[in-house]
Amino acid sequence: MFHVSRTNPFPIKSLDSRYARIVAILLLAFALRLIVIETRPLWYDDAFSVLLAERGPAAIASGTAADTMPPGYYLLLSAWMNFVGQTPLAMRMLPVSLSLLGLAFVYVIAKRAFGRRAAEWAIFLVALMPFQIYHAQELRMYTLLALGVLMNWYGVMRLENRWGLALVALGTAIALYSHNLAFVSLLAGNIYFLLQRAWRVQGRLILAQLGGALLFTPWLFYVPTQLEKIQRAFWTQTPGLLDVVQWLLVFTTYLPLPPPLIALALFVAVLILILVVWQLFKIARTKKFSLLGLVVTSALVPPILLFILSFLIRPVFVPRGAMASALMYGILLAFVASRAPRVFQIGLAAFALLFASALLPFYYSAYGEWRRAPYVEADAFLRAQRREGDVILHDNKLAFLPMHLYDRALPQVFLADPPQSDNDTFAPASQAAMELYPIDFDQAVRGKTRVWFVIYQTAIDEAQALNQPHANLARLDQHFQRVQETNYGDLRILLYTAR
Repeated sequence: MFHVSRTNPFPIKSLDSRYARIVAILLLAFALRLIVIETRPLWYDDAFSVLLAERGPAAIASGTAADTMPPGYYLLLSAWMNFVGQTPLAMRMLPVSLSLLGLAFVYVIAKRAFGRRAAEWAIFLVALMPFQIYHAQELRMYTLLALGVLMNWYGVMRLENRWGLALVALGTAIALYSHNLAFVSLLAGNIYFLLQRAWRVQGRLILAQLGGALLFTPWLFYVPTQLEKIQRAFWTQTPGLLDVVQWLLVFTTYLPLPPPLIALALFVAVLILILVVWQLFKIARTKKFSLLGLVVTSALVPPILLFILSFLIRPVFVPRGAMASALMYGILLAFVASRAPRVFQIGLAAFALLFASALLPFYYSAYGEWRRAPYVEADAFLRAQRREGDVILHDNKLAFLPMHLYDRALPQVFLADPPQSDNDTFAPASQAAMELYPIDFDQAVRGKTRVWFVIYQTAIDEAQALNQPHANLARLDQHFQRVQETNYGDLRILLYTAR
């Protein structure tokens, strides 16, 4: 069942040239993941990871127990920071390294399923994928999640030996410790063998998965609490057709994009999908590639499960939740490309490079990313303008955490989100672990003659869209006089003085 055809329609004459291509592609992937890696602002999620990870294992365990994510990534980041330091470049080299390790698994998965030529195409296309590049610069768990799932899936392809069983167990544990939605991806192999009625192989897979679950046992006690938090903390809406289209755009091209480019990106994404599906149906009739069904299942099942779960529990239909499926989709694209005529392959490679280059500025820009403001500049401004007795008050934790991370010595405080709201995601246990607590509004402004208020313009716009004044702004306008406004990207810094 696991026999794989080694037929290569385009045999490589030179072993040296083959490895040279692989090295060149890996260097391209590495270079793309380094662009603006040091200067791109760290935002709230990044700051949350760093501020928790630096507190050590005990604080990480207590801080994540009441949060939505397991402690695996934070523990890894903590060890990494202790070794390399806490500059943006040093810290971001962790997700870059995990992304490149994931690329290695993309290669071996594609090679085992479809041959060496498809594997080369796979790492080339994945190297250019904006979704992968973006998360390779995020100090979050998604590259670790993808690596664990890919490790699991490669083990599924090798269940005939002990190495496959070990990879499934280890990949399962890594994925489960990375993200609480990992199970939707880990079930892909089970669903495939269920459809194939391959009961013996299914039994081996379940045995290996139980081994991974055993490694996850120490954290199982906290899973119910975290699932309850997921029910409250995820702010996405119930998905519809538009979300499915956006998912395809994210996997294939990029979002957000300026309106003129969205139409082009959508056309390219849909055209690629149609061509791939058409070619895969033609290839499937030959029954030559025994692992094709498993790769297709791995690409389709996790997004479908997330879509279904979004109607059963709190909506969780988010592309990063099935990040490894995007990589398997890239492998399918590569498989189709590897079987095309050589002239078409050359044109496709040129088009992929040109199209990626056209979108490249948006991979790294702050376009559409209102939360990635120039926090360093904002901190410097406040440090220069602040007087003794002033209070720097943040509307909530979203801007406070990154600005506090960039300037620990600058006194700043933040207001709590409305209790039980979709924005109320900073768990008390996480606050205690970081020793960063919100402050009551009256306590913050009592006796103050000057208040620097930090708020996102997006938050103001959202309130206005509901025909409501922003609550915290309204309270300040009622008791103080607004005398100055300074903007840094979407971030607004308002100076209020006593009337």
